Amino acid sequence: MANFEIIAGNAITALFDTLIQNKTLLKLTLIDTAHESLTRILRMADDQKTPYLVIDIPEGFETAAADLHVWHAHFEFNGPDQIKYAFTTVGGEIVDNRLYLNAPQAIERQQRRELFRIDAPQGTRIYFSKDGNRLELEVMNISIGGLRAAWVQTQTDMPKNSPLAVAQRLQDIALMFPAEILQRPIQVKALEIKRIEKRSQQGRFELGLEFCEICNSEKKRLTDLIYELQRQHLRHRLPVDL
Repeated sequence: MANFEIIAGNAITALFDTLIQNKTLLKLTLIDTAHESLTRILRMADDQKTPYLVIDIPEGFETAAADLHVWHAHFEFNGPDQIKYAFTTVGGEIVDNRLYLNAPQAIERQQRRELFRIDAPQGTRIYFSKDGNRLELEVMNISIGGLRAAWVQTQTDMPKNSPLAVAQRLQDIALMFPAEILQRPIQVKALEIKRIEKRSQQGRFELGLEFCEICNSEKKRLTDLIYELQRQHLRHRLPVDL
C-alpha cells in the first residue's frame, strides 16, 4: 500500500535546487498524449513573482503538445533520499527552445510502509524462549515485513555456530522498544529466520527475520509506530512544510 506525504512551501525550492545541482533526470508524461520522455530541470525563474521551471525540451514534445489547449505535464523522479516523488504542472510555453512550466504548489513523496526499513531506536530488543532458555536479540532495523537483529552475547559466550537456523520459526516473541517510545511491548506470534550471518569482527550473529504471524491489533500498533519513526527520519533528511 502506497502512502503519500505532501511537500510544500520552501521545501519545494530546496528540492528543486538539489535536482538542478545533481542534474537529476525526471520522467515526463504529457497527459492525454502518448508522449513519455526523460528530461531535467535547468533552472528556476520568476516572472512577476510567478515561479517557473525551465526544462530542457525532450525530443517529440512539441509535436505531441501541438493539439493541446492546455498542457498537463506529470513528472516522476527519485529524490536524494532514493524515494519516489511526483508532481504535475499546468500550462506553460516554449521560449528560446526551453520549456517554461508553472512550478507546482505541492509535490507528493511516496512511501511504502511495507518496504521501508528504518533504523531501530537504540535499545530495541526482541525476547523469546528456545529449549528452555530466554534469548535476547538486539534489533538493528525494522519494517512492517520483518527486522534485522543481532544475537546479544559477550565474546566469551559466543559459540562457533549459531544455535538458530535458517527457516526456523520462533514463537511468542516480545518486541520491546525503549520506554520513552512505547510503553508496552508488541507481541508477535511467530517469526521465521530468513538468513544468518556471522560477523567475525563484531563477534556476533546477525539475523534477517520475517513476521509470519501477528494479530491485527498488534500489527496496527507496529505499523503506526514505524510510520511515525519513518516520518521523523525523512523530516531530518529533507524539511517538509505542511
